[in-house]
Amino acid sequence: MLLLVALLTGGFVAPSGGGPVGPDGSTGAAGNGDVVGTPTPLRNLPRTISAVANGELVVYRMPGIKGHQINATAMLFLPEKPPPANGWPLVVWGHGTTGWAPECAPSVQLQQHGTWADHPNDAVLAAILKMGIAVVAPDYEGMGPVSAGVTEGHGYYNLSSEGNSMVYAAVAARRHLGDRLSGQWAPAGWSEGGFAALAAAYTSGSAAKADPDLEYRGTIALAPVPDVPAMNKILWQDIDNASQSGLPPTEHQLEQLVFANAETVYFTKTQRYAGYDIDPAQIYGPNMLKIYQQDWRTCSDDLNDLVNQDIQDYLNASPSHRLTTYPGIRGDAPTSLPENRRYFEQNQGRLESSTLPGSVLWLYGTDDITSPNTVTYNVVNKMVANGNDINLSVLEGAGHYEVPLVGLPLVQARLEQLFGVG
Repeated sequence: MLLLVALLTGGFVAPSGGGPVGPDGSTGAAGNGDVVGTPTPLRNLPRTISAVANGELVVYRMPGIKGHQINATAMLFLPEKPPPANGWPLVVWGHGTTGWAPECAPSVQLQQHGTWADHPNDAVLAAILKMGIAVVAPDYEGMGPVSAGVTEGHGYYNLSSEGNSMVYAAVAARRHLGDRLSGQWAPAGWSEGGFAALAAAYTSGSAAKADPDLEYRGTIALAPVPDVPAMNKILWQDIDNASQSGLPPTEHQLEQLVFANAETVYFTKTQRYAGYDIDPAQIYGPNMLKIYQQDWRTCSDDLNDLVNQDIQDYLNASPSHRLTTYPGIRGDAPTSLPENRRYFEQNQGRLESSTLPGSVLWLYGTDDITSPNTVTYNVVNKMVANGNDINLSVLEGAGHYEVPLVGLPLVQARLEQLFGVG
């Protein structure tokens, strides 16, 4: 078995669902990556970012899952210091899971609720901005303010949707800023955003076609979930073992069951939106089916809390109740459903079988429950065998939420290599 574990060396107006609206109120056709209207200043920036950068919301056009052009939004952060003579390089940042509905977008959570939804990554973005690198952070397809023309339909772990969200955010930033950007760009992201960064590498050729001055440099993926079916198999084995012990579940075991149930809601919503013939009743037992039907708009932190409480109530209702008998996801069985298999084969599977351009820095924490070590190593080994240049940095003892800050020095070192800054 091939094993690679290498440490790194060295004010707009847009009608809902309609066409773009110019600053003068005129409408007309636009290309993918075109900016819609005039970007507006971001409100409620966390102090970590506002101390080193300015921010604005950009609306841009991109191809959607269903094949037609849509509006998407991104937060654009520019270092306070003027750009160098050749312009700032650009990082396209993919956020972690925040939900599925438009209102769960990081830009909406920030501006309407004063909440930074992307967990520890304000510090990561601030560190990147301090290096003299601009950052554009897309909300992803189907997420963002409806007042900007964003319509429902998020592509959760959908290869083309998340790749296009990232790539055309880079194109839009370049068209908006012109020579203030150097043209060099690199996708990076955490968790779902780690997959989005890899998807952007897969789709990166579209950026050069849209703007020949855009030069893709490489990818940084922090704690991506590389193979959901394989992860689910191990997760449910752990949950089954915990139930057989007869002991009350530990906090870690509860977290595993919450994660397995809550995240699946967003997968099911995307699969059905994208046209896959998925029957929720084959995926969920009565408790989670009700949550899926009634609470799918709930953003991720609140959905996790809701599912956690429902599991606790179930366990407390009878001493015979176990983690495996909770009427939620039907164990690992849904993974074998033909349409479920097809979705993952056509998205994560296609990514794993591809050869991405440039190099990839992949950060993995050994205590990350979303990606067991065997899953990560198997996927990385497969991609290396396909000719990918992957530097896998293993962060001992780091959990999913700890990877970004623990791995930040490696991220900074890689950006120095890619962009010649620092």
